[in-house]
Amino acid sequence: MAANAKKEKILIVISSDLFIRNYINTNALHSLENEFDCHYVGNINISIRQDLENKPNFHGYYEIDELTQRKHQKIFDAMMYKFRHKSKSFLFRVMRQTPHLRTVFYGPKSRLHLRLLKWVLMKPLILLKKLLLDKNFIYHRYLNFLKNSIQPNDELKKHIHQYNYNLVIFPSSAYDVDGIDLVTICNAQNLKTLFLVDNWDNLSSKSILWKKPSYIGVWGNQSKAHAIEIQGFDPKKVLLQGTPRFDQYFENRNQTIENYFDFNYILFVGTALNFDEERALQVIDEILENNKDSLNNLKLIYRPHPWRQNNCIVRESYGKNIITDPQILISSNDKSTKNQPDLDYYPSLISNAEFLVGGLTTMLIEGLIFYKQFLAIVHDDKKLVTNMRNAWDYFEHFNGLDKVHSIQFSFDENDLERALLKSWSQRGLINKSEIDNNREWYLYKDEKQYKDRLLENVKIILNH
Repeated sequence: MAANAKKEKILIVISSDLFIRNYINTNALHSLENEFDCHYVGNINISIRQDLENKPNFHGYYEIDELTQRKHQKIFDAMMYKFRHKSKSFLFRVMRQTPHLRTVFYGPKSRLHLRLLKWVLMKPLILLKKLLLDKNFIYHRYLNFLKNSIQPNDELKKHIHQYNYNLVIFPSSAYDVDGIDLVTICNAQNLKTLFLVDNWDNLSSKSILWKKPSYIGVWGNQSKAHAIEIQGFDPKKVLLQGTPRFDQYFENRNQTIENYFDFNYILFVGTALNFDEERALQVIDEILENNKDSLNNLKLIYRPHPWRQNNCIVRESYGKNIITDPQILISSNDKSTKNQPDLDYYPSLISNAEFLVGGLTTMLIEGLIFYKQFLAIVHDDKKLVTNMRNAWDYFEHFNGLDKVHSIQFSFDENDLERALLKSWSQRGLINKSEIDNNREWYLYKDEKQYKDRLLENVKIILNH
């Protein structure tokens, strides 16, 4: 670009604390800022504000009222149910939103009668709503009523009208009210939009994007297929982008990283879904105790998911051989997204583990990046609909993981000892190129950093 040439103008909209961590704090947008005139606005609900407000062209916050959010939520939920045939993950979400007797009887006995009453009252209403939504006549009128009652956010509209942008970029969970408003506003101005899909499962497990951006950046070839087959995107509009929060992992994975602990350990990574992990920890503690000699006094570090959906109080220890990750203990009772664990902490924790174990979670991908064996616990805990066996059976994005040689599976509690000992024995038998080939399907990574790959994709968009 010539020195006196006017830079093209890009608006970047940040809607949550999660995206502050994953895109602002990782410098994922740095190459764009060097090449273009980048401007920022943020959702007023963001609590981690300093790094965003320090941007040279930060223009303030917008607010989406609760009534509008509820209407959007109803649209997303209705479309998820109507298009449940497109993704078995949608069907799983429907199951989770329907009261089950299993969950009624799991919880404090003192409130059993209240949970049972709620189930008796709500179950027929939910079944009736589903029956009505299956009728096309009712479904289309219901959606049209909701859509016609929603107006795009005035603050976003005024801001976009005020500046002559060439592109609007939006990190997205594919379930955002902000994103739907942005596409509506930008389409009216013939302005291009780019959504950066933030997580592995977003395009297959949330709902249908009923307002589609001009382009969408995805994790890898699997999520590209989900964008095309589930969300209905034109293949030419789907860009392989990866994720910025793992760039550091690829840089560190072949290095020796200082260990936080002075003992050998396996790392248990918790899931966000409500699942009886404590029972799995109890069984593993017994296995470690009974196999001390063959496992060289191996310990387990338990890292609960920072935004877990269960109500368990995190404890310092779960047995003779299990301790809780100290970083999580510091903020164990804060399960909001403003609690953002430092991404710099993870490389040492994963790299120095003998192998990883836990439910099905994105940490599985992180283990693959570091060439670690992963023991996936896919048990039915006999208590919760969101148990790991259902997650394995229903989540689209887990398809094919049983073909990855570095992943072992325990489908039953009685099989956990065999699977754990096998993971231990195979922890050093790793074919790195094979693991990278397996991981590439789920998470794309070339020789470039995320920020430079994003710059290339944005140039492609602006030149079309």
